[in-house]
Amino acid sequence: MEQKKKFVFRKEWKWAYVFIAPMVLGTLIFGIIPIFFSIGLSLTNWDGLGEITFTGLDNFKKIFTDDKLQYEIRNTLVYTFTTVPITLFISLGVSSLLNKGLKLTGMFRVIYFLPNVVMPVAVAMVWRWLLNSKVGIVNIFLKAIGLPAPNWISDPDFILPSLIMISVWSGIGYNAIILLAGLQGISPELYEAAKLDGANGRQIFWRMTVPLLTPSLFFLSTMNIMNGMRVFDIVYTFIGKADQGGPIVDASRTLVFGIYERAFSFMNMGEASAEAVILFIMIMIVTVVQFKFQDKWVFYE
Repeated sequence: MEQKKKFVFRKEWKWAYVFIAPMVLGTLIFGIIPIFFSIGLSLTNWDGLGEITFTGLDNFKKIFTDDKLQYEIRNTLVYTFTTVPITLFISLGVSSLLNKGLKLTGMFRVIYFLPNVVMPVAVAMVWRWLLNSKVGIVNIFLKAIGLPAPNWISDPDFILPSLIMISVWSGIGYNAIILLAGLQGISPELYEAAKLDGANGRQIFWRMTVPLLTPSLFFLSTMNIMNGMRVFDIVYTFIGKADQGGPIVDASRTLVFGIYERAFSFMNMGEASAEAVILFIMIMIVTVVQFKFQDKWVFYE
């Protein structure tokens, strides 16, 4: 009888391994192996076609003495740590409204989530037209109400805020849906108990609802920060080829854009891999800090 149980147990585990094999292989082939390959390639000089030659830490020395890296790190951090809190704050308000059971809630969920099913390049192309300084709808509206109409795309002072605005707009839907799921998972009995204790709506929201949503907020902040530090498609669509240079490119270039520039514009895979390693370390540091301090503000039931 015991032998039969052992056989069934092993058979079940065999099928479990079969089902998780595609995900494990995909992560290994497209995730783990490229990481180690990039680390090794960062210590070499390679144009993508010729012979690979070992150069040690020369690529890192060149990158850290390049002024472009300063722009890329600054823009990446400003973009990420501006976009994420604004997106989460607005998404929290939207999800709270959707949770109130208003009419046409289902339609609004679809409308808010729609930007997430559209390719980022398509979103950026549409916004390039909307933000056009001459014929864009945004500037036409601003002029109509008597407000100044800036050059959103051609002014170095406004190109990064434009990218932040687009990212916030396109990210609200996904974040709001996740937060809405968290809101619907809160027991109504907790709200009833709080009302019986004399708490008003504002107190209930900030002292009970928000703390109970911190697991969802922690997940979204972690994922959004990682995605923000890896932004590329919207930036590339807005500023085009890197070899054009100029203040517009410097004001909006990010780390991933710099990786692309070094790899495919200048065909220097070694320096591109070195910058990829720098980005990897930055993301790891931020993620470790987030997990380190989650106990101070994330409340699990």
